[in-house]
Amino acid sequence: MHLLTILSTAILAPLAVIAAPTDPTAVSEIVKRENLCNLKSPPVLCTPNASVTVEETALRAYKFYRAFVTDGDPRTMFSLIDNVYIQHNPGYTSGPQAIWSLFCAGRKIGTEASTSWCFDASTNMSYAQYGNVDRWRWVGGCVHEHWDQRERMPAKEQCYKLNTTGVTLP
Repeated sequence: MHLLTILSTAILAPLAVIAAPTDPTAVSEIVKRENLCNLKSPPVLCTPNASVTVEETALRAYKFYRAFVTDGDPRTMFSLIDNVYIQHNPGYTSGPQAIWSLFCAGRKIGTEASTSWCFDASTNMSYAQYGNVDRWRWVGGCVHEHWDQRERMPAKEQCYKLNTTGVTLP
């Protein structure tokens, strides 16, 4: 009996090492795309704060784009949405709970190479283009409103230029 255990361990141990992801980005992909559908509602929502700067809002908008479009990260995505979340699509009601079931599984929409992003500081709006264009209004550093019908990306010169020096992005 002990011989069988030792033999099976000797055979299976190298397979476990081969199957383990060695690329750190592969591990972070697994974490980012966690499925939170076992939760009835988002684990954390954003609390608006009037002291959040334009630069911080732009950085948060970029993190939101990454979480929504390129990473499929529902935890980060909903941590940037406030509890009001006014929805201007007639097919959905307002509030983050109305869209939770659509995004809780961590669905990835595209890559940074196949999509685009913009934060227009003059309007406090962010945009994501991925086959469709979505627009969000930010209030106090949180996503507060959403539009996704007949939206257009702003001209590139209107887009905020992020200073990511020394900033760790998700």
